[in-house]
Amino acid sequence: MMRIPLTMLLSAALAMAHAQDGTLLPRAAVVRMVLENHPVARQAGLRTAMGEATEQSARGGFDPLLTAGYNEKEYADKDYYSLFDAGLKVPTWYGVELLGGYELNSGEQLDPMDLTPGDGLVKAGVSVSLGQGLFIDQRRATLKRALAYQRAAEGERQQMLNTLLFLVLSDHTDWTAAYQGLQVAREAVELTRVRYQAVKGSFVGGDRPAIDTLEAFLQLQDRQLRMQQAELNFRNTGLRLANHLWDPQGRPLELAEGTRPDTAELSITGIGLPSDTLVAYAQQVHPQLLQARARLEQLDVDRRFRAELLKPQLDVKYMFLGDGGAATGEQGPTLLDEGRQLGVGFRMPVPLRRERGELTLAKLRMTEAELGLARDRTVIGNRVRERLNEAATMRDQVELGASAVANYRGLLNGESQRFAVGESSLFLVNVREVSLLEERLRQVDREARLVKAVFAAEQEAGVLWSNALRAP
Repeated sequence: MMRIPLTMLLSAALAMAHAQDGTLLPRAAVVRMVLENHPVARQAGLRTAMGEATEQSARGGFDPLLTAGYNEKEYADKDYYSLFDAGLKVPTWYGVELLGGYELNSGEQLDPMDLTPGDGLVKAGVSVSLGQGLFIDQRRATLKRALAYQRAAEGERQQMLNTLLFLVLSDHTDWTAAYQGLQVAREAVELTRVRYQAVKGSFVGGDRPAIDTLEAFLQLQDRQLRMQQAELNFRNTGLRLANHLWDPQGRPLELAEGTRPDTAELSITGIGLPSDTLVAYAQQVHPQLLQARARLEQLDVDRRFRAELLKPQLDVKYMFLGDGGAATGEQGPTLLDEGRQLGVGFRMPVPLRRERGELTLAKLRMTEAELGLARDRTVIGNRVRERLNEAATMRDQVELGASAVANYRGLLNGESQRFAVGESSLFLVNVREVSLLEERLRQVDREARLVKAVFAAEQEAGVLWSNALRAP
């Protein structure tokens, strides 16, 4: 089956309606438009880009570093010194830095420590932190925090989409319910108009008194007033829904005249009720918990880094040295096999009061975050249970309301038959009809509340955005 492009579908839904019944704008089309074009949805997408940019920036700490320097001094026709030093440093994840370089120094006043062969000095080796920085250092800590931030940004994106879609779906449900209420009001006007014409004909034929004609006309006026109010409600809910509609260029859209919803989406069979497993699922994947866990990961990285600072600094640097002439193929010099350079550095502050204080604060922040995470899990689970209870109760009320509507319709049909044979009055027929009309409108409201209760449960569970993406 060929799928119609989304842009064509939305353009058709928002264009001027030519058919008598208007252009259908179902829930799925609205959701897709919102996810693609709504400013808040686009802002949510920026969270992912921000997380990726943060990770990229943190990985820059492991980028190779190329250095070069040249120093020269000449005074009173005397060549004091000429110093050239170029090097390459390659940090690794395991705290080992790979080093390489080339030196070429000369001059009459050159420090003996800076002497190099005539073709320069080639060096290569490693630098290792055997104490502080062996298991974690600033670079690794920054990257770990950036990866955790990326997960937090994803949780924030999901949270923004959940909130947005709940508002959109609630407004679309109100619009659908308003249209259904308008249909009920129109049917009532048509039914009352037919009855008025019948009563008027009976009056002309002498079978009905004039008072019945006036009463039937007043009933028609009452239904027309109700229909006007229903039309106003439908237009206003359509305006609220249009607040969420934007085109790909970021321009707000309006619902065209004649655009209508699919009233089948209010049916109890048109929406799946969530199960109790939603509670356990929410306590694992809720966006708020994703952000809390990411924050906890960042605090754990900070704790580990602070604990690492309690160790003494013990840095070892070992370099192989060789004559630069070997690189040009000269006979005699051997590359990296003519000398070695070793350096060892040690440093340790005493009595580490700042480091121990920072570590204690890091542990306390972690404890605070863990308590908050446990609290959030409980609150989220109970909120989802509340919404599930509401949905279950509303489902029962919708089923009971459907039975009540059928019973009211039966009363109206019976009273109409009695009126037709002269055993009832127009007043009683009107009472039955008003009761049926009001019950049908209450049933529409119950159906809308059930749909919104389901959306509320999914929103509280943090899965509304993913369910909307899977919608056809």
